[in-house]
Amino acid sequence: MIRLIILFLVVVALAAVAAWLADNPGRVSMQWGGWQIDTSVPVIVGALAILIGVILLIYRLIGWLLAGPERIRGFFRGNRSEKGYRALTEGMAAIASGDWRRATKAAEQADRYLANPPMALLLKAQAAQLAGDDRQAESHFRAMLETPETELVALRGLLIQAGRAGDHDRALELAARAHRLRPDAGWAVRALFDLQSAARDWRGAQVTLADGVRTAVYEKEAARRLHAVIDTALAMEKEEAGDLKSALSYAQNALKEDPNHVPAVVVEGRLQAAAGRERRATRHLGEGWSRLQHPDIARAIMDLHPDEDAEARLKRFEKITAADVDHAETQLTLGRLALDADRVDLARDYAYAALDRAPVVDQRFCRLMVDVAERSEGGAEKAREWLGRLADAPPPGRWQCSACNAIAPGWKPLCPSCGHFDGLEWRAAEPLRDAVLLVEREHEPTKVEAQIEEAVTEEDAPPTRNRGSGG
Repeated sequence: MIRLIILFLVVVALAAVAAWLADNPGRVSMQWGGWQIDTSVPVIVGALAILIGVILLIYRLIGWLLAGPERIRGFFRGNRSEKGYRALTEGMAAIASGDWRRATKAAEQADRYLANPPMALLLKAQAAQLAGDDRQAESHFRAMLETPETELVALRGLLIQAGRAGDHDRALELAARAHRLRPDAGWAVRALFDLQSAARDWRGAQVTLADGVRTAVYEKEAARRLHAVIDTALAMEKEEAGDLKSALSYAQNALKEDPNHVPAVVVEGRLQAAAGRERRATRHLGEGWSRLQHPDIARAIMDLHPDEDAEARLKRFEKITAADVDHAETQLTLGRLALDADRVDLARDYAYAALDRAPVVDQRFCRLMVDVAERSEGGAEKAREWLGRLADAPPPGRWQCSACNAIAPGWKPLCPSCGHFDGLEWRAAEPLRDAVLLVEREHEPTKVEAQIEEAVTEEDAPPTRNRGSGG
């Protein structure tokens, strides 16, 4: 719009000048080199305008001719760039499809046409990784460290290389550098946290976890649970070192972060007892049992008085779990304790009550029924029946690693098999898939039919899985 206004004003000005010259033509007389020139002023002005136009045209022509070689070079450079970026595109597609030969060829073409740009280096590094040439890949990644635009991706590539080589110290150094470079890079935060946890650098892991929450890499709820795992690990280490006061503090912090973290419940109960606060330990474990009904908590309750006789242990557990007597785990534990105290009739009652309430009849329930039957008069036939069911019953709940599926005898912050942090999760017994394994109560056939129907409808229900908690 502004250009149109300017053009309009120029045209108006020229028209005004032309009109003025027409109204005032005047005459010009000039002698030069034996020539006598007589003409009007408008002709002289027109001749000067033409002369100026010719001079400008010649000037532009000379400039165009002088810039010709550079223009030609630019044309060919454009062609080379186009070929280079086309090679980059083909190389990335080859990487995605797993064709390392085509990716390597495309990387060489991109390098030739684009004069070693960062993206060509990245393509060559990824092609070398795909081909299994770790040395060449590392060389390319190191070259990328010199360019700020590719430093972060180079660090990630080198971190992967260090992980493959099993160089934990090098990987930790690279992850820390990447985190310093880009504190909000999710992969760097997670890698640093995992490496610090694997090295049992719990304090460093907590700092990194806090950074991850601040940059929204970790959700607050997930971070609270991870803090609980770290605090439990610190409590166990302090307990082993004999620093019971610090150990108790860490265990209590863990339960503030996650009140349902079973290992923290067990550790605090054990530490309270070790500090001579037996009543507090009993109350704490009893509250934990009410929330979670986890076998580890039951064992911790028993361990408070390792030397007491079986009858006293039965009565103590009955008192502690009085509010949860209708839970299957409570009935199962009481049944086993009653049998240990030679209270066979009471054990049978508890066992049948447990069977009625159990969502899944695992091997523990079958084993209890076998033991009760064997110690009952005329129970040999029943014992054989339950032995048959025991062979087909699902295993009880266990601590199992989510990374390598190894089963551990107890909870640890790191999987004893693969070293994965927070890998051990409590996996409850899976639902029965065979209706024959259901509880058969001769005097309650209707209940058995209902349980069979429920088992069939829930055949494909997933197993209950909880990290650090159970029930």
